[in-house]
Amino acid sequence: MVSLDHLAALDLLQWLGTTERAAAQAFTNQSTISRRHRTTLETFGLQLLRSRDGLRLQGAKQLLALERRVHQCARFAGLQPLRVQVPFWSSNLLCKTLPDGWCANPALMGVVCQDPVALLRDRVVDACIVTPTQLPSATDDLLLLDLYRRPIEFTVFATASGLAASELGCGCLEPSRWQLQLLPFLPRSCRERSWQWFQALQPPATAHHAQGAALTPMPVAFLTPEMRQAQARPCRVSDAVDPYPYVERLAVLAENASEPALQRLQEHLLAQAAPLGAAL
Repeated sequence: MVSLDHLAALDLLQWLGTTERAAAQAFTNQSTISRRHRTTLETFGLQLLRSRDGLRLQGAKQLLALERRVHQCARFAGLQPLRVQVPFWSSNLLCKTLPDGWCANPALMGVVCQDPVALLRDRVVDACIVTPTQLPSATDDLLLLDLYRRPIEFTVFATASGLAASELGCGCLEPSRWQLQLLPFLPRSCRERSWQWFQALQPPATAHHAQGAALTPMPVAFLTPEMRQAQARPCRVSDAVDPYPYVERLAVLAENASEPALQRLQEHLLAQAAPLGAAL
């Protein structure tokens, strides 16, 4: 057995990625987080390794899984804050405030949680807001709540040299000029889906004539209105591509669905998302 604070140090570090962010979330310092998480790893005979998906544990995790189950019950009992993972672009829309007893990851553009459902299943977080591409094929152990639906629209950004407003909105732009932007706050699964859509739009390389190649490249992206609001660059939705449907969901473990704290979170998020639904 380890203390709530010791396991929280490991959980927060695995969730947030750095001792600095974990320390800020736990209202302590980086050296304390480092000491506590190393003690916890030694207790369970584990290693914490960095991968393309973030920090991952290596070793036999059965005992840790049992311990995390106990500590999650302690959080539901109010002994420590419950944790919800939120995409960057939805942080200010849905989680600017949270019900008592809840905390969220900081809204940082370059800090992306690639697999929030894995953290949820490991009980590192207690709830997560996910994109469609982040949902696994098997969701029988999850309870999913639709928060809001939006179109993913083909967005054209103004270039450094500047573009006329009429040109930004034109639906007959030369496809060879398009240059896909894979924005830093998007999870890798969203980037991969955007690349698939973009590849389907692009003509064969042989069709890229010299005149088109000589023209100024036009940065484009597939974004919801909320994702566009996270950008500080002039842009416009183009009618060159039909919108794709998008739904953002709250995911929790089905076995915890009756917890009052989760019900309060669901009610709060639905209330925050209500204006988005009205806009549709």
